[in-house]
Amino acid sequence: MPQAPKNKPHTALTPYSICMKLKTLRTEKGLTLSRLGAEVGLSTALLSKLESEFMIPTLPTLAKIAHAYGVDLAFFFSTVQRHSLAITRKAHISADRRDLPRAREMPLHHSTPISRQVSRIVEIPANASCNIGNPNVRTELTACVLEGTLHLTSAGTEEVLHSGDILVLDTDSAVTWSAPETGCRVLAVFARTRLDQAANS
Repeated sequence: MPQAPKNKPHTALTPYSICMKLKTLRTEKGLTLSRLGAEVGLSTALLSKLESEFMIPTLPTLAKIAHAYGVDLAFFFSTVQRHSLAITRKAHISADRRDLPRAREMPLHHSTPISRQVSRIVEIPANASCNIGNPNVRTELTACVLEGTLHLTSAGTEEVLHSGDILVLDTDSAVTWSAPETGCRVLAVFARTRLDQAANS
C-alpha cells in the first residue's frame, strides 16, 4: 500500500523560501545539479535535498552557492514585502436563491485602498442581468464561467460563454452580463479601476 508523503519540515527559515530560491536560480542559469555541484564542490544528492526542502543549507554552503550564482547572501534572506491570501470555501457560498432574481457579487477578499485587484463570485439568476462596466470607464478583468451560460454584451457585440470558458477583457465600453436562459456563476478578478468605478458610481 502506498504511503502518504511526509510533510516537509517547517523551520524558522521556511518563510524565506530558500530552497525554492535555490531551484529558481539554477533554472534561470540553465545549470544541471551535476554542473552546479562541480562548480561549488558539493554532491548532486546534497544539492537535490537542498532544493527539495529536505535539508536546510548551512551558511558556508549557501555562501558557496550564492557565489556561483553571483548573488549576495542577502538574496536568500529577503523578507516578503506584500502577501495577501484569502480563501472562500464552497460551503461558505450561500445557495439560497429564494430572493428576487437579481445578480449579486460576493467578495472573495477584503479590498484596501492599495489593492491592485478585486475578486468576486458573480451570481446571475435566470433572466437577470448586471452592469459590469460603465461607458468611458476602463474595465479590466479576467473571468471564468463556473456554472451555466453567460451572455456578455459590450461595444455592440454579444458573446456567449459556457461553463469552463474564460474571458480576458480590457475596455472602456459599457459591459453587461446576463443569463437569459439559466442562471450562471462567474469567478471574476477585476483590476484596481473596478474599485475606483464602484466608489464613483
